[in-house]
Amino acid sequence: MRTKLDPNAIVNIPCPQCGEKTPQTVATIETSPRIRCAKCGVMFGINAAKLMKKLQEAQAKMDLEQRRF
Repeated sequence: MRTKLDPNAIVNIPCPQCGEKTPQTVATIETSPRIRCAKCGVMFGINAAKLMKKLQEAQAKMDLEQRRF
């Protein structure tokens, strides 16, 4: 079963150039393979499929923990 992520949830993506974290929504991550750093302005690519898989795994673990309590 695939875990549903809130498309409006914010994920902070670190810039490979300066390290500053740029907030992006899950919806943006799903549709945009490139992000512009809010601090230094560099454009960098992300592996959206890999990142989404990790976010879904994290959400599934959180859901499981919530069900336990």
